[in-house]
Amino acid sequence: MKRLKSTFKIVLAAFWVIFSVQQKAEAKSWDDAHLRDSLLQQMDAVDISLLTCGPGTEVWSLYGHTAIRYQNHDKKTDVAVNYGAFSFEQDYFVPRFVFGLTDYCMDVMPMRVFMREYEHEGRWVVQQDLNLTREEKAAITLALEQNSLPENRDYRYNFFYDNCTTRAKDMIIYHLNISDYKSDNQWNNESYRTMVHQWNEHHRWSRFGNDLLLGIKSDFKTDKEASFFLPDSLRKHFNSIVLINNDGTTRKLVSKEFYLIDNHKTGETLTIEQFLLTPVTMFGFLFVIVLLISLLQLYTKGNYWLLDLFLLLSSGVAGLILLAMVFSQHPTVSINLQILVLNPLSLVFLYSTMKAERKRLVHVYWKVLFCCIILFFIGSFWQTYAEGISFVALILLVRSWMAVRVIPKNK
Repeated sequence: MKRLKSTFKIVLAAFWVIFSVQQKAEAKSWDDAHLRDSLLQQMDAVDISLLTCGPGTEVWSLYGHTAIRYQNHDKKTDVAVNYGAFSFEQDYFVPRFVFGLTDYCMDVMPMRVFMREYEHEGRWVVQQDLNLTREEKAAITLALEQNSLPENRDYRYNFFYDNCTTRAKDMIIYHLNISDYKSDNQWNNESYRTMVHQWNEHHRWSRFGNDLLLGIKSDFKTDKEASFFLPDSLRKHFNSIVLINNDGTTRKLVSKEFYLIDNHKTGETLTIEQFLLTPVTMFGFLFVIVLLISLLQLYTKGNYWLLDLFLLLSSGVAGLILLAMVFSQHPTVSINLQILVLNPLSLVFLYSTMKAERKRLVHVYWKVLFCCIILFFIGSFWQTYAEGISFVALILLVRSWMAVRVIPKNK
C-alpha cells in the first residue's frame, strides 16, 4: 500500500542503529531489576499512536494505509513505522505479485516526511493516541527494534491476511498486558468482495480487475476479524476496544482521535466520462455490435469466421490469466467460475474450430462453450462476477448459437 523509496532506507538504518545501541543492553538484561526499571521509566517520554491514511489514486493506494507513530520526547524522536513498503524494481515484480510471492518490508521515516508525502497526495490522515502502560510501551518498543533488523524486516505480503494494516494491529494487540478485551463494533457478516467494493466504487476498472481475479471464496461470509486488513476498519475497531486489565479494571485502547490532515472527501460520484467508460457500458456496447452483426449474418448468410476468431482468441488469452491464478498464493482466487467464459480451452481448440467454421461445419467446441456459459450463469447465484463479464458471456453465447444452429444451414 505504500511504495518503498530508497532514501528512506538510510533513515531506517540510522534511526534503529542509534536506538538499538541504547536499548539492546537493557533488552538482553530484562531480568535485571535495575535496568528493567530504567527502561520502564524511559517509557514515560514515549507515545505510540496508530495512523490511518485515506485512499489515494494509485491502484495500490485505493484502500488506504496504516502506520504506527513512535514518539520519544526526551530523545526528540518522531517517526512513522509502516509495513507497506515495496519496490517495483524487485526482480520479476509483476509475475511475483500475480502468484502471491511479493515481499513487503518494514519502513521507518521521519514523521515530517511522512506527513509531507500525504499532504502532497491530498490524502487524509487520522491519529489515534493509544492508552498504553509503561510495560506495554516497552514491549512494543523492543518488538519494533527486533522487527527492524535486516533479517526480520521483509515478509511475504498477503492482501487479506498479512499486510501493512494487520502487521500494525498485531504489533499493538499482541503486546498488550491484559486479560482480555471487548469491542462493541457491529459486524454484518460481509464478504471480502463486499468490503473491497466499499473502497473501489468510484474506480470501476480497478474494481473490474479485482472482481475478475477474485473467485467464489471471496463471496463467503466472514467474521469481524477478517475486516482488519482494511485500514479504516481497523481504525473503527480500535475506537471501540475496551481493555480488561489483569486486576479487572478497564480502559479504552484509544485515548484520543483527531485528524492530522483533514481533507476527507464525502459524497463522491461518478462523472459523465467515468460512467461512459465503465466496463458495463463498454462490454454492453460490444454486445450490441456483435448482436447486430449476427442478425446481419442471418440476412446475408455470410460466414463471419474472423469475428469468431477474434472473440475466441481474446477470451482464451484472458482465460490464461485466470488459469494462472489457480497456482497463486493469494487467497480466494483459486476457484473462479468466470473461467467458464474466459476459457483457456478456446486457445486449445482455436485452429480446429476456425478450420471447421470456414467450411461451414459445426465443431464440437462450440457446444462445449455453450454449455460452459450456461453453467456460468447458474454460478452467478454463488459468485459475484466482474461487471460487464455477463455481456461477454452473452456475446459468446450468441456466437455459439450461430455456429451450431445457423452457420451450417447457410451452406
